[in-house]
Amino acid sequence: MKRQAGFTLLEMLAALMLMAICSTVLLVAFGQSARSLLQVQHSDRLTHAALSVFDQEAAGPLASGIRQGNLAGIAWHLHIAQQPTRLGQPCLFRLDLTVREGPRQAQFSTLKLRAASDKVPL
Repeated sequence: MKRQAGFTLLEMLAALMLMAICSTVLLVAFGQSARSLLQVQHSDRLTHAALSVFDQEAAGPLASGIRQGNLAGIAWHLHIAQQPTRLGQPCLFRLDLTVREGPRQAQFSTLKLRAASDKVPL
């Protein structure tokens, strides 16, 4: 009996099955990676908008109150509250910012310190 070199049908089916499973796993991984990247891009957009609003609104004297606006299609809502301090001490303000773009929303908070002379009457 003469023996032929090559793969049997069973070996070919096993190799194809293994290739199909590996391809499926890779496609799922790439899909999840693409979704994660999209979420990070949206999160970065909201974070950059929040930093811009904080820089813009906290550049001058601060006063307690609520401010709202729109920055490149991102709606923002800023609540500024003066924290209690002793007389003659620097004024401490808490800034709570909510940024919203479509169904996505993020909240940020920070504290800003101002000299007592920068105090705006309440």
